[in-house]
Amino acid sequence: MSKVNLFLFAAHHATGNVAAQRFKGLVKYLDADRYRVHVLARAHGAAPVVAGSPAVEVIPLPGHCVGSESSLASSLLSMASAFVPALPFSPLARGSAARRPWLVNALAEADRRCGERIAAGERCVAVGTYSPIDALIAASSLASRHGLPCIQDFRDGLVFEPLGRAGRVADAARRMIEARVIEAASLVTSVSPALVEDFARRYPGKRVGLLPNGFDPDDFAAHMDEDAQEAAALLARQIPPGAMLIGHFGRVGASDASASQSLDRFVSLMNAIEDGQARRHVLFVGELTEREQQSLQRARFGVTTIKPVRRGLALQLMKRCDRLLLLTGNRVCCATGKVFEYLASGVPVVCVSGVENAASSILAETGAGQTLVTQGGGESAEALRRIIAAPAEGRRDIGAYSKVAQAGVLDRWIADMVAL
Repeated sequence: MSKVNLFLFAAHHATGNVAAQRFKGLVKYLDADRYRVHVLARAHGAAPVVAGSPAVEVIPLPGHCVGSESSLASSLLSMASAFVPALPFSPLARGSAARRPWLVNALAEADRRCGERIAAGERCVAVGTYSPIDALIAASSLASRHGLPCIQDFRDGLVFEPLGRAGRVADAARRMIEARVIEAASLVTSVSPALVEDFARRYPGKRVGLLPNGFDPDDFAAHMDEDAQEAAALLARQIPPGAMLIGHFGRVGASDASASQSLDRFVSLMNAIEDGQARRHVLFVGELTEREQQSLQRARFGVTTIKPVRRGLALQLMKRCDRLLLLTGNRVCCATGKVFEYLASGVPVVCVSGVENAASSILAETGAGQTLVTQGGGESAEALRRIIAAPAEGRRDIGAYSKVAQAGVLDRWIADMVAL
């Protein structure tokens, strides 16, 4: 049986960015006897890239992407390619690789490889992953050039929850580009039911599917002695002996400002239940905004903040907490990546959120934690006290959020497309 080649356009893949985790741990669980995965990533410094599977090759390529780091003029070629799929392959796109947009470099490499694989009698599928939009446009262009099935994956909603530049022009551009890249898609996937329902409503007749973020079992199966020892030593230095440790990992409101309001409410409610006897201590690992740091200055309970740490150490710290804190805001589609690492850690989760959302639904569904909803001001300090003190549930049904299970879902979708 000939192999299926996945051309995965994932600009963040070669970084530690949260966007990179979505497919980084997923494609390595595809059957190496059936798949060959070509990851077209963006080069970021000299950091080594570990593929994680003999079937996965990561190709880091130079060039800028559409976004805050690039001017409008330098992004025009990439954005225009959404409407003229042949443009990145034309003489207009030629020049030195160092000066060309990432989109052009990624497509030049993918086009060469795809042509070779098709000539060898193998099948190919293009996969675009947002953000940035360059990856979606690249997948659409490659699919158009070679007549390939195409999956367009949205970690965030390009229109549902627009990121990037504000204003009518930027909003109109997002809507038009989204429509163009979805037009080329055989399947549109996203991370939460709210986003999937939005795509289904706005693009009737287009096939859509739910592919939530998830956890990689490999990250939690291996016992990293060095990380474990460093985690134990760090907590011994930073946390009072005997304290009940509540840990928060990653950013709070840097991408969703309403989550910072949940931090404000958490501090106020914790202050209300502080009696000097419970010895609760909250550890924040990651970058906090100035406003969030000011909010923590109001705390009458123990607080420790440390800068971001490497992933392995963060996972070991999570496992040593008594509770894990999840702060989400007013977006019903929120299914932040950290919730899945929280699930896999085995530690009960305390979620403080503006609304019931995808993350709170996942906690309830899996039995991994409880949510305190702050919208309307009906929450109480006593409710938070009960959630923090509640014993862990015996039921933790998290298998559906494993990358292994999700790779099986992706495999079935692709099999339908290429008639394996």
